[in-house]
Amino acid sequence: MPSAETYDQTRVVSRRCAQWLLDRLLVFVPSAVLLVVLVFVVYGNQSLLFLPPTVFLVALLIGGLVVDVWVPNRTGGRTPAMRLLGLRIVTEWGGRPTLRMYAFRWLLMVVDGFAFGLAGLIVMLLSPRHQRVGDLVARTLVVRVTAAAA
Repeated sequence: MPSAETYDQTRVVSRRCAQWLLDRLLVFVPSAVLLVVLVFVVYGNQSLLFLPPTVFLVALLIGGLVVDVWVPNRTGGRTPAMRLLGLRIVTEWGGRPTLRMYAFRWLLMVVDGFAFGLAGLIVMLLSPRHQRVGDLVARTLVVRVTAAAA
């Protein structure tokens, strides 16, 4: 059972939901703009019809990798939305996660995103330290950032 202090620091499920939505918008909007531009560029060329959706999916994949793995690794455990909402990713023992841990968290977003994210939300609500499946496997926590730690 986690200590009361750890429980309070990780009791941020609503913030995490908002953070997830903001980070997804940060990835989706530029990818969607790129899709629209490419549709107009290849309009009428039957041989290039596969290009816009393919580039869109690759842009989503790369954008997710950048926002969820590279940015937190470079900025002390914070995605852009986490910075805005006062959250940080730490290891279960309070240290800084490794690139591998961020990658595990990101890869397991597939499991957490099952049923439009309901699987991850249920696991967060039921786990003692409010961890989703990606956090449990990577042994990380998402905690509220205190003024002293910011």
